[in-house]
Amino acid sequence: MKSKNTFIPPRVNFISLGCAKNLLDSEKMLARLAEAQMLLVGPDDPADVTIINTCSFIQEARQEAFEAINEALDAKRAGLTRYVIVVGCLAQHWADRLKRHLPHIDAVLGLSARDEISRLVKQLLNDNDPGVKNPIPVLVEPFRGPIKSDRGRLRLTEPCWAYLRISDGCSRGCSFCTIGRIRGPYRSKDSNEIIAEAAELIADGVLELNLIGQETSSYGADIGYSGGLAQLLFQLNKLDHLRWIRLLYVHPATLCDDQIDAMARCEKVVPYLDIPLQHINDRILNSMNRRITRSRTEELLKKLRARIDNPALRTTMMVGFPTETDAEFEELLDFVREYRFEALGAFMYSAEVGTPAAKIKGAVSQKIKKQRWEKLMRTQQEIAFAQAEAMAGKNVSCLLLKELSETEVNQLQLSGQKCWFTARHARQGPEIDSECFVAADIHRPVKVNQITQVKITGRRDYDLIGHLPPQ
Repeated sequence: MKSKNTFIPPRVNFISLGCAKNLLDSEKMLARLAEAQMLLVGPDDPADVTIINTCSFIQEARQEAFEAINEALDAKRAGLTRYVIVVGCLAQHWADRLKRHLPHIDAVLGLSARDEISRLVKQLLNDNDPGVKNPIPVLVEPFRGPIKSDRGRLRLTEPCWAYLRISDGCSRGCSFCTIGRIRGPYRSKDSNEIIAEAAELIADGVLELNLIGQETSSYGADIGYSGGLAQLLFQLNKLDHLRWIRLLYVHPATLCDDQIDAMARCEKVVPYLDIPLQHINDRILNSMNRRITRSRTEELLKKLRARIDNPALRTTMMVGFPTETDAEFEELLDFVREYRFEALGAFMYSAEVGTPAAKIKGAVSQKIKKQRWEKLMRTQQEIAFAQAEAMAGKNVSCLLLKELSETEVNQLQLSGQKCWFTARHARQGPEIDSECFVAADIHRPVKVNQITQVKITGRRDYDLIGHLPPQ
């Protein structure tokens, strides 16, 4: 017979969906749960609680979230989990709909109440009579005050790199976007808190920091931080043992000369910039409320190419925005051919309820949107393959991430006479870009989670093949 004082840790299955900002929130919630002595289990293991951190940016993201929620509810009915909690963007955005349409959910936790996750789990587990259906607890609060600290995370990325949030929310008001309504108005994090978070991550072995926010180039404007993003980069650049700083989600309308100069002058800021442009036609840009023109965009791109040594520019484009004509799409296609971005993602316009763009008459059919998307991606594929082939013979600094197993080597049809590693060079962003497969002599000891020189020898589709030089 077990002692009454025997503690059995609650078993928690945590599912994280969505973008880098969601992943960071997941890392913080996982730390809260671990601090509360809860046991994190795998997706196929029985659990006391299943938590789904959701995205709600577009219809496809919501569909993925609802599929995960329904799978968790099926597991609940099968007795594999007792409680299901929905957290994150969908919870913040659609709490009432979740309660109404999925009444078997046990709790809803919004973004602004993220740090309440362990308390909410305890509340459910301490229910005296789990057979009685109580009202669904809903913790969705308005966004007030500064951004909560992200220190003390249980990181899900490789040990050598991490995301560092410098802002949250958005006040740009793009006509197609729901982010402002989901994540609230633009809010910069205090610079001292950012530096403290960075120092904590570096002490934990991080060599590369990827700066994120809904749009990082507006950093500091809302809190009176006069130096803005440029000053923050100079501060981060001084941190010992940090090797790479990468800028993600820069808005072209707010990127300025001071920020470009800081990128060029800070030796730890890698020559990489994620700068979503969405379109290039002036009429479409105006209808999107992007607050920038084609001529200003071209001036900015030329400035980046001139001031930063061999930059890798990643962008995102949207096809099928309401009333987009064939000629306007061809203009976008020609622009992509001309500027030859090192990386480009594209998505088809999705009409989001409550956005100004959803009220625009003249919707582009799904068939045409798909045709345009496929044509744009084929065009970018030709550019990407040519750029990858041009890398052959070059020596680049790579961040070695992990050694591939024998099974992985066989699946990738790589040479079995070598040890193989996944890696990224400085001009490849995490999770969204291509990567490197790096070979080493089977007898050579290789340490992962370090930056080392790699010679590129070829490519596999978008990815690069390279090898470590002999010792």
